[in-house]
Amino acid sequence: MVTYLWVALGGAVGSMARYGCSSLIANWFGQTFPLGTLVINIVGSFVIGFFGTVTGPDGRVLVPGDIRQFVLVGICGGYTTFSSFSLQTLTLAQDGEMFRAGLNVVASVVLCLFSVWLGFIAAQAQRRQGELTMEAPQPAVLLRIYTEEGKMNNHRPLYEDIVMKARAAKLAGATVLRGPMGYGFHAKIHTAKILDLSAKLPLVIEIVDAEDKIRGFLDQLDTMKDLGLVTLEKVEVVHYGSRQPK
Repeated sequence: MVTYLWVALGGAVGSMARYGCSSLIANWFGQTFPLGTLVINIVGSFVIGFFGTVTGPDGRVLVPGDIRQFVLVGICGGYTTFSSFSLQTLTLAQDGEMFRAGLNVVASVVLCLFSVWLGFIAAQAQRRQGELTMEAPQPAVLLRIYTEEGKMNNHRPLYEDIVMKARAAKLAGATVLRGPMGYGFHAKIHTAKILDLSAKLPLVIEIVDAEDKIRGFLDQLDTMKDLGLVTLEKVEVVHYGSRQPK
């Protein structure tokens, strides 16, 4: 329900911004060509390309899932408008302005695609500038967190929240393993049978780094519920990426 409220709020913000920008451009350049809708869709395409990339799993910025939906679904969904583009193109065609109607279609498709690509490239450039460099410690410890697929934290999947926090803390590596069957504290069997649609399959999150960094990271997990079993064990890092461990 909270996510729906964020999307509704974003939609309101985006719709008001679209109306304001469209009116402003119409006052400046007139209404003989739907330039306002074209500019709005181009800008919206850039924003969704940039923000979607920079806040994605490989992006530099870690934001809650609700904020991501607020911007991508709410603001961008309310701001951009395919329906207005379609109606304005049809009106131009009905008025005999076939050249302008065709120009609107081609310009909208080409420029919006270019704009979303430009946003993606800009976000990629930002990511490369602040790219994280992980170090492989030696000796190291392996942190294992046992949980379930459907568990949530901060309105996002629990496993995703943990992995993104581990990445932000520059821990050496994290992997989520999905199990076809298992049971835990309550001895209830969870399986991947087709009739079991509960999304409660067991998950194991494995994180490797130096012991002091792992124990410091555990402090961040104290407020999380539904972690299940958490274990630590010493491991030897034999190889890590293209570099040998220290």
